[in-house]
Amino acid sequence: MTMRVREITRQCQRFSHSLIVPICVLTFAGASAAQGINYPVGNPTSTSGAGNARTDPGNFFLRNNIAGMTEIPSRDEEEKGGKLGAAPKNNWHFQGDFQIATYHFTRDFSVSGAGQGFSSDATIGFPGAASEVLYVAGDHRYAFGAGIYTVYAFESKLKDPAQLGPFATYFDTRVASNDLAIGGAVRLHPKLSLGASFILGRSYVVISQPNPRLAALGIVRQERLDVSDWGGPGVSVGVHYRPTERISFGFNYKSQRSYHLDGSLSTALAVSTAGGTQIVPVKPQVVVNLKPPMVLEAGFQILPTERLRVFGDFRYYDYPPTFQQIDVEASQTGQVLTSLRLDAFAVKSVRVGGIYEINRATKLEFGSAWTSNGFPARAVTPGTINLGGVDMSVGISKRFHQYWLNVSVAGVLGFNRTIAPAENPLFPGEYGGHGVMLGFGFRM
Repeated sequence: MTMRVREITRQCQRFSHSLIVPICVLTFAGASAAQGINYPVGNPTSTSGAGNARTDPGNFFLRNNIAGMTEIPSRDEEEKGGKLGAAPKNNWHFQGDFQIATYHFTRDFSVSGAGQGFSSDATIGFPGAASEVLYVAGDHRYAFGAGIYTVYAFESKLKDPAQLGPFATYFDTRVASNDLAIGGAVRLHPKLSLGASFILGRSYVVISQPNPRLAALGIVRQERLDVSDWGGPGVSVGVHYRPTERISFGFNYKSQRSYHLDGSLSTALAVSTAGGTQIVPVKPQVVVNLKPPMVLEAGFQILPTERLRVFGDFRYYDYPPTFQQIDVEASQTGQVLTSLRLDAFAVKSVRVGGIYEINRATKLEFGSAWTSNGFPARAVTPGTINLGGVDMSVGISKRFHQYWLNVSVAGVLGFNRTIAPAENPLFPGEYGGHGVMLGFGFRM
């Protein structure tokens, strides 16, 4: 066996254990916002997702802090001054937001022991959507609503896969999750509101890569993991506290959730026969159990003038108890076909934003976010996107009669990350990324 084949064999062994790295990295990104693509959620593109204590109608309350629904202004005077009164009738609110994005992920790394290095990149494109309908009492005593959100969405292929040789097609990934939230809020006191929502979702993961066992024999043959699930139930409980008319605070708890992803692994085995080696396709049914972590959030909102509101969030994703080892199991026998121990870090995110009213029909929106890295260096491969990063966003809203239209853009910059050979012998190198998101919103 040549040195190159032995090196491929070692890489294949590593890749067989890293099949689900992209699943892990992308499934719980905020879950996506937390893990490197910095996908903001909650009037996402224009304010970088800050929204835990917001009370303006443009916020996505069920996704952020449902308790703030009772504080939605019914009239312009309430929105400008923060002083809530009683409207003559109850109100319906509806809004929708659609985002498209492209993210360019680069990595320069060397192959351990092979005396060669690669510079490869991937262009990621995905759409996202959010919509919400709310019913708010005119006296602000109660509110209820429902919302649908694309919590994360990801699709990626290598731009120049030939640089990876026998592993040219391993990085071909599609991941997405859509959530439905239903809940309500009550105003217990003029300064205090409490709310809760029930959440269900659908998640799917499709990952294609070369069969690592056949690659060791010099045979490049694609295998495909395709799993999905309806469910992932969870709850969100929020508190909104407004000590003064111009200052408010929000606190939110999102429970840990669990997805039982079912599907198949289309692969092949090399079987020795009298006539030589025969490739036998197999397609076992598999299960992947994934648990989005518990999330704690806190935020503030300040109205320094009648035209300006400023808000910010701190978010804590509790990965360590739930995100240590992920297994792909055979459905019938429970046998672990491949697994990965991640020892994930707790992820922290700080988000700030603001809205400035230029005139009665025009608002300027802006924001920024910082998100920490979530996984150790030894878990990083050319197929993972886990840098942490920052984003900067700006948008404009225009009013046409009772309708508001919003257009926004966010620039995303992943932190440059250096992986040393001692930390990751197979894939040391420099990792980085950048991207842009566009958002289009509608509210009435």
